[in-house]
Amino acid sequence: MLPDLWQRRLFCALCRRYGLEPFRYKRQRYTTVVVRAPKTFVNRTLWPEYQQLREALNRYLNEATDQIIRDEVYGDIHEGTAR
Repeated sequence: MLPDLWQRRLFCALCRRYGLEPFRYKRQRYTTVVVRAPKTFVNRTLWPEYQQLREALNRYLNEATDQIIRDEVYGDIHEGTAR
């Protein structure tokens, strides 16, 4: 299960790069992505590569979000303090 749009898009693109076609069965949740591939390929290649790319994507999106908030909303990007 891939909880957000960015992770689903990344996983699907990675699958297609390897010639795999991701899909969902009718009535499956939107967060579910199914792909038919050998288990060894998924465990040794596809999933580890996805995890590395997901971490890089998360870093990039966090940096971009901070920059947009700093430039367009307010210079202080820190969350509020506990009271």
